[in-house]
Amino acid sequence: MKRTVAKQQPPEGARVAAWRILQEWHEGEEALEALRDRCFSRGKMPRRDRALITELTQGVMRHRLFLEHNVSFHLHRPGSAPPEPVFLALLLGAYQLLFLHRIPAHAAVKETVDLVKGSRYRGFAPLVNAVLRRMADAGTCPMPTMDEDAVSHIVLSTSNPRWLVESLVSQLGVRETHQLLQALNRTPPLALRTNTLKTTRDDLLGELQSLGVSAEPGRLSPLSVIVEDRTPPLELVPFREGRCTVQDDGAQIIAPLLSPSPAHRILDACAAPGGKTGHLAQLTSNSGFIVAADLSLPRVRMTQDSLSRLAVTCVRLLAADLSSEGDPFLGGSFDRILLDVPCSGTGVLRRHPEGKWRKDPGTVGQLAAIQAGLLRSAVRLLAPGGRLLYTTCSLLREENEDDVEGFVHGARGVERLDLRRLFPAMPASLFNPSGDLRLWPHRHGCDGFFAALLEKIP
Repeated sequence: MKRTVAKQQPPEGARVAAWRILQEWHEGEEALEALRDRCFSRGKMPRRDRALITELTQGVMRHRLFLEHNVSFHLHRPGSAPPEPVFLALLLGAYQLLFLHRIPAHAAVKETVDLVKGSRYRGFAPLVNAVLRRMADAGTCPMPTMDEDAVSHIVLSTSNPRWLVESLVSQLGVRETHQLLQALNRTPPLALRTNTLKTTRDDLLGELQSLGVSAEPGRLSPLSVIVEDRTPPLELVPFREGRCTVQDDGAQIIAPLLSPSPAHRILDACAAPGGKTGHLAQLTSNSGFIVAADLSLPRVRMTQDSLSRLAVTCVRLLAADLSSEGDPFLGGSFDRILLDVPCSGTGVLRRHPEGKWRKDPGTVGQLAAIQAGLLRSAVRLLAPGGRLLYTTCSLLREENEDDVEGFVHGARGVERLDLRRLFPAMPASLFNPSGDLRLWPHRHGCDGFFAALLEKIP
């Protein structure tokens, strides 16, 4: 009997993979990064293809409204849009035409048309060809100017939902909001935190340079190293061997605000994926008593993997819901609590641009209620004289100053500390008028963060 051998499928091209990932994101609930990681894990893929997939998927999400505005202008089909997968293919082509100038226009058009031709939507290939050719010839289409309609201009030019633009304008004004959202549309560099349990920053910089990796000290944290050439972390030997970990420059100045010591009982209440947990362990020389809790067991396991790589041994991991009355701790159990609450993630949109399309004012209101509940629960666990650091990666007052002010106003025996007085060596520009940490991407060159320090009065 003749044995038949299954024909091996050719590897998926970068543009096909990017199109598929965008469709999966649109149809499901998974994060864009998780979808990319799954794609990359299916088999060996050249680094160049992985980079292009990341660029295309991030770019379409980052500039989605602007791309939709331009595609719709050239569709010439009033009241009749093509199927969503075809529209996503048009956005992919538009992104290459309008933002990736290293790709010739004719190649961007042809590759996108070929995408559609090779799919079950092949009947739309002539439409895709016509729209992209018109765009290649005409360039970007008209939009309101700042003088005509500032909010609409910012919405389209920075590609952000109107509710978010209006919320930020109410906080910062028109021009600074524009600057902020432009900063959030820039691709951030890779930031590493030196693992002082294994090395020093100077030695880490020297090791990276010896490996031919362009790196320099960060601006905000004494442990931060900035890698400019976007080398994937897993390709860096010091990362694989635990001498550093990935963490934004701004995020690295948060855990030290708790002033933790080995004598303290410390709780990281919403710990996963463990970046700040590992930093707390470093600050206590891996000899403190630290409990890292998170609601999600898979995320707890992810935290364990990260801590193991860094050789952290002083952390006890726990899957627990600290927002419920049945949490596993007695009142007054901890001297220091880090409460990095779930939030809108508006401060990290340069890393996760798809986040702005899955949030709205209702979501922010729901999150603020969760944050307030977590804050009440966490304060109950704080010992007299103990300190709690409430922190978010949100830009919005509702999740930051409003949450803290509302809690302190209604609570007894808790006061809000002025971080400027506790850390006089830190630049005053890092703090708001109440003395909370307030990091802004356009001002400080990092992700957006908020941190307020509370103390339980003995």
